[in-house]
Amino acid sequence: MPGIAFESLKQTAIFHSPLKDGNLDKQQIEVRLDPLTGHQSIFNAGLEGKTSVLFPETDHDYLEMQAEQTRHQCFLCDGKWQNTTPRFDSKLVKEGRMVRGEAVLFPNLFPLAAHHAVIMLGNKHFRPLNDLPASLLRDALSVSVKFMRLCHEADKDMKHFTINGNYLLPAGSSVFHPHLQVLGSPFPGTHEGLLHKLSREYYREHGSCYWLDLAETEKQTGQRWLGEIGESSWFAAYSPMGTHEVNAVWHKARHFLEWDEADMNAMAEGLSRVLTAYHAMNCSTFNFSCFGAPMEGDHPEFRCFLRLINRQNMAPNYRTDDFYFQKLLKNEIVVQLPERLATFIRVHFG
Repeated sequence: MPGIAFESLKQTAIFHSPLKDGNLDKQQIEVRLDPLTGHQSIFNAGLEGKTSVLFPETDHDYLEMQAEQTRHQCFLCDGKWQNTTPRFDSKLVKEGRMVRGEAVLFPNLFPLAAHHAVIMLGNKHFRPLNDLPASLLRDALSVSVKFMRLCHEADKDMKHFTINGNYLLPAGSSVFHPHLQVLGSPFPGTHEGLLHKLSREYYREHGSCYWLDLAETEKQTGQRWLGEIGESSWFAAYSPMGTHEVNAVWHKARHFLEWDEADMNAMAEGLSRVLTAYHAMNCSTFNFSCFGAPMEGDHPEFRCFLRLINRQNMAPNYRTDDFYFQKLLKNEIVVQLPERLATFIRVHFG
């Protein structure tokens, strides 16, 4: 495929190690570069034995205790959402909230954009990652897409939208109860804007869509390939921005106004499969963001794109996975090679 290059840089650290009785230690470091952004992900095989320190497994007793302790004060449980959650203006959302099945969409009480919605994922206060069925996620995505359409119809300047998820405290969630979030703004966020800019540059240079080229290249090489669901391709990220990152690219849909039931089903089914795999890996948390092109004009350079990652697992006194290396230097540490990750997750794609 034109322009797709999976580049890596190698370097060696040399020092006398007390772990080797003061003898000289040489450690090989691989720096992977994202084909579009150049984002650096660093892999040191010596860290593989330190996973229990860098990324300890879920403490299920602690997780259940936290779920029980937060259940009684949850403003979403036992139908309390009907009286405790805010409402949109009826000029935007006729009933103030949107409901489909057990998914409920309402305004964020402290919005981060002009349109900021929260979508409750069912009535259960706590769900392990293997208990987020595609049917529930599909209902949540359905009201999300309908909400984005209403926002854009009401104000054509509102053309930049993302669908997002934080699950559990280590992933930054202030609410234990499962939920998604939609952000809508007249201008793109930082990373969203970068993806748009670089996609346009790639299209001008190569005459093709980077995202379609990436998906086809991953399918051909096969090392990180997971599979296809409808009109979407799923694979492990070559240079991940977070732990166990999985990506999806939609073949036709450029932005969320172009999503139909099949596109929503593809995301719901893919999310459910990957989260089930994460659960089998004894993981308990996640973040994701799904991006689209601006909701106006023709955008042959872009396709809807998903990033899904784990965060630190639920355990007492869990260590943050986001320190200077990620937060300020904008790099990432590879805990498990994407090729190895894909081998495990691929089983869940049949």
